[in-house]
Amino acid sequence: MAAGTASLWLARAAVLRAWHRSAAAASSSSTWAEDLLHRMDQRDTWDRFYAEKGASGPQHFDWFFGYRHVSELLLSTLQGLPSGQARILDVGCGTSALGLGLYRDSPRQLHVSCLDFSPRALDSLRQLLRESPPPRHPLSQLSCHLADATRLRDTFGSGSFHLVLDKGTCDSLLRCPQGPGRAKQLVAGCLRVLRPGGRLLQFSDEDPDARLPFLEQAAGGTDVTVTEVGHVHGVSYYGYALVQRLPDSLDSSEQSPEGKGLKEKDFCGPDGLV
Repeated sequence: MAAGTASLWLARAAVLRAWHRSAAAASSSSTWAEDLLHRMDQRDTWDRFYAEKGASGPQHFDWFFGYRHVSELLLSTLQGLPSGQARILDVGCGTSALGLGLYRDSPRQLHVSCLDFSPRALDSLRQLLRESPPPRHPLSQLSCHLADATRLRDTFGSGSFHLVLDKGTCDSLLRCPQGPGRAKQLVAGCLRVLRPGGRLLQFSDEDPDARLPFLEQAAGGTDVTVTEVGHVHGVSYYGYALVQRLPDSLDSSEQSPEGKGLKEKDFCGPDGLV
């Protein structure tokens, strides 16, 4: 086996071990943890998971690490975005505190779109939102969208967002039998909904030797940069950033600042109501 191939296999093995630890810790039985690991691309798997997690009331659940571990990085990234309202997409949000934390803490006006294909996850996230303190910026909004992360074009128009966040969604797809193909669809869709100069920020515990070649291929040559986020419970985590290139010409019919599917009824303002 070539050295490069061997390093990829070693990296993948480390990822699987980390996912198994996370799933086992989050679940009440090893059987359920195994089911989760092998059916991460199925909606009913996540509905069952969030039903179990929320049996005693809505609660945040974060794969890998929580919002506090990357809050400074995210708030710093927001400072580099164009002035005015910043539009953020948290893709495959689950009940993560990532989108809600940004909505609450950002000193600048945000519209955060939290997207997931699990109705149970979004129901819990809406309840957590109602219980959350008001956003730091009084005009910030948060909306929830029930949709498939690999079919973003069904919900949003091209150029809808300044920043797309993916914490664990690509990893969950890569764990499945048709994972690489669907994960590439996810990456391509995320880049499509970014405005020119916008950024996709993907968090993962996968080693750069394995993730960088995949992202470079999935993104069609888009430059990828990597930053080590830190170590949590002995596991190294990385942030992979892809910047949407400026096209030679823009199709004005596709460049809707609001994006398809962003209806007023989906908005959540300072009062915390969806």
